[in-house]
Amino acid sequence: MSLINQVLNQLEQRGAHAAPDQTLIRAVPPRKDARRAGGILALLGLLLALLLATWLWSGRQDRPREMAASGSVKPMPQAVLAPPAPPAPVQPAGKLSFELSMLPLPDALRVRQEPAEKAAPLVPGLRAAETPPEKTETPLRAAPPVRQSALPLKKISPQQQADAEYRKGLQVRQAGRVPEALTAFEASLKTNERHQQARLALAALLLDNGQAGAAERVLTAGLALKPVDVTFAMALARMQVEREQLAQAVDTLHGYLAQADDNADYQAFYAALLQRQQRHKEALNHYQLALRLQPRNGLWLMGYAISLQALERKEDASLAYRQALATQTLSPELSGFVQQKLNQLGPAAPPKSSASP
Repeated sequence: MSLINQVLNQLEQRGAHAAPDQTLIRAVPPRKDARRAGGILALLGLLLALLLATWLWSGRQDRPREMAASGSVKPMPQAVLAPPAPPAPVQPAGKLSFELSMLPLPDALRVRQEPAEKAAPLVPGLRAAETPPEKTETPLRAAPPVRQSALPLKKISPQQQADAEYRKGLQVRQAGRVPEALTAFEASLKTNERHQQARLALAALLLDNGQAGAAERVLTAGLALKPVDVTFAMALARMQVEREQLAQAVDTLHGYLAQADDNADYQAFYAALLQRQQRHKEALNHYQLALRLQPRNGLWLMGYAISLQALERKEDASLAYRQALATQTLSPELSGFVQQKLNQLGPAAPPKSSASP
């Protein structure tokens, strides 16, 4: 409508008039309502343009964020700082390597890498690539002989090997494996024939399994060694006593008296065997030797008192019996036996001679 009005106005300005007999056509001035409607339309167009521009601008800003969220475009480091990644779990192989790295170096390696007086502890987790080249590239044969022998090989002595076989024999014997125990004790004696515990254990095991003759040969072989171990003589004599060979047991002990002057057990054992043969005077002498070494032994005091009583030395015997009770080392049965002997001897009288050895 405004375009038509504009054309009419231009024609009027140029002086274009209609014919005289026709009605003069003039430009109709725009009405007030039309102008208002045009302004509203223009305003609406402007608003629409603004809204479109705003939508386009916001879409361009949100598009990088959506793409970053979807993973197609990584965010710029300056704009978004990603949190630090958690440490990777330690795998079994890596854990083992770490534990091994915590172990100290062997002495030979430590001496070869650095002086012993300035040796530094091993750094945990140190890799081979971090070792100084001059140390890793040094050949082993270039090490000085002294450093090579810094960690000598441990040698096992025959005594240690014999001890190990003896302990093995005790273990398998306790488990009831007699053949293995015999083999272990024999191996111990083969390594060290002077191993006293192994020889006694072997003889006892043979005796327990009905091989008394073999047990006696084992002990006799021990007595043939120099210097003589009188423990074997005592074991052999005890075995002979159990086999009711009292005379042989006395002879066995008598043959090694010269090596047992300072052995209280040996002297007391020999005195007890002499006492069983009713050789009380000789028994007193050996009881006295034993009691000089161990005066507070109640069992030996009782044996000494028995020989004194057998020789009619009642006062001395009564005193010896009382001394045996005073030690409080006797079993209830032996204490009752001693008290019975005291009752037989009657009230104690002041002795003319001391019964103490």
